[in-house]
Amino acid sequence: MTEKIEIRNEKGQLQKGSNLNPTGMDRKRALMLRKLEGLTPRALSALAALVEDKNNPTVRLGAAREILDRTMGKAKQQVQVDVTSSGALHLAALEELAQRARQTIDITPNVERDTEAPIEKD
Repeated sequence: MTEKIEIRNEKGQLQKGSNLNPTGMDRKRALMLRKLEGLTPRALSALAALVEDKNNPTVRLGAAREILDRTMGKAKQQVQVDVTSSGALHLAALEELAQRARQTIDITPNVERDTEAPIEKD
């Protein structure tokens, strides 16, 4: 694990560039990893023993996969994806809305229309 590197000034404030958490891990995770570090050699021995188990081929295969996945990485899978894009429809709808917003509304009085339906007074 990396040690804490902190540089403080005479007021006790952290100096620019100092880092209290150089690993970027939270405390619980770092503590768990420190506890597990001691178990790693035994875990590897147990996996090696499982790989050598001639009586149980399923366990043997699982142990071999675990070792290979962690050392070589998991095998990449080829995936075929068909995507139906609604981007063109969405763009057309947005353009229609923009066109509607640009339309001007005629609010000039129309004397003929306004005189046909007189306003009733109370």
